[in-house]
This record gives sequence, structure tokens and C-alpha cells, in this order.
Amino acid sequence: MSTIELKDTDVPAQVANEIRKLINQGVLSPRVQLRQSELADRFGISRVPVREALNLLSATGVVVHDPNRGFFVATLSSDEARQLYRYRYLVERELFESIEWPNREQTRELKAMLKLLDGYLEDHRRAEWIDQYYAFYAFLFDLSPQKIIRREALRLIQLTDRYRALATESGRPGERLKAHLEHALLDAIATKDREQLLAVYQAEREGIMAAMIAVLAGRGL
Repeated sequence: MSTIELKDTDVPAQVANEIRKLINQGVLSPRVQLRQSELADRFGISRVPVREALNLLSATGVVVHDPNRGFFVATLSSDEARQLYRYRYLVERELFESIEWPNREQTRELKAMLKLLDGYLEDHRRAEWIDQYYAFYAFLFDLSPQKIIRREALRLIQLTDRYRALATESGRPGERLKAHLEHALLDAIATKDREQLLAVYQAEREGIMAAMIAVLAGRGL
């Protein structure tokens, strides 16, 4: 059991974030029923903010709500993955077309974040990796002046957290896991060649999608 350290008045949003992390970590598996009383006990809070949090997650598709049976962790599916990542591609491409080239200090910061990302991925520290992945793209996309599109891109990243976690299963036995896409992006950004950046992004994204669909197919999803 763990209590939530409240940092502001938006308790349901904080609870929703904690539940999302448990789902991403695999602590709460697809199809598992999310009992409000058990979650309230786990977090040391009342059931009211828990129910509001579950409704928030239900609105994003991470959780499904059956009026007669309650809340359940949503299942994974190849169809959903394809649609979400196609949407991500369209939105993120728009940002990569408009980002300003990072200065020396910003480049150092991105490389430091990427080093952490590699370490978490190699050590299979899924929770830290997901958080660092979000932080990396939040920093990178902030180089674009299109802030509304950036906000949508970060929302989509959270919606694909559960699928992105499958990346740790798509490598070959004994293969060192590495954030290949992010390394390729920084290499392309270093050349300050927009066309190359977009080509690298598209090629790497297609490869990631193929690997992810293969994992899902192996599970019959």
C-alpha cells in the first residue's frame, strides 16, 4: 500500500496518473478489474477521487467502464496501435517540420536525457523509462513554436505508453536495448538538414510500428 503525496487540489488527476503508471508498469494487467475500494486503500484516500480518476482514464481509452460490472484495464489491440501511431506520426511530423535547431546547451541537455533513456531501457526499468521518454519529447517539441500541436503530441505519447512498453519485448535475446529512434533524431538534427530529419523519423517510426505489431500478433491481439 502506498499513499499519494498531494501537491495541488486536482486530486483525481493525480490519482489517474498513478493508476496509469501501474498499468504501464504491468502491475495492473489488461482486463483486470479496477475496484474502487482497493485503489482507495492502496493510495490512502477516499473512493470519490478514485472514481473521478477512473472516469478520466475511461475518457482516454486506457480504462473501460461497464455500467453493470465496473471499471477494467483496457485490452491491447493491433488496430488501436496502428491508429494511435498513425496519428502520432502526423502530429509529430508537423512539429519536426517546425522545430528550431537546438543550441549547444540544449543539445547537451538532450544528449544527457538520451543517455538516461538508454540506461533505463537496458535495465528494463519501465516506469523510469516511460517518464524519461515523455520528458525527452517534451523538451524536443518545445523547440517548435506550435504549442497547441505540441500539447496534442504529448497527450498522444501518454496514450501510447502501454504499447511503447512492448519495446522491451521486441529485441533479440541478448541484444542491448537502445533508443534507436531518439539517437537517429539527434544525429539528423546535428546536420541541420530538415529533409534528412523527416526521412529518418519516418523510416524509424515505420520500423518501430512493424516490431510492435509483431509482438501484438504473437499475443493474438
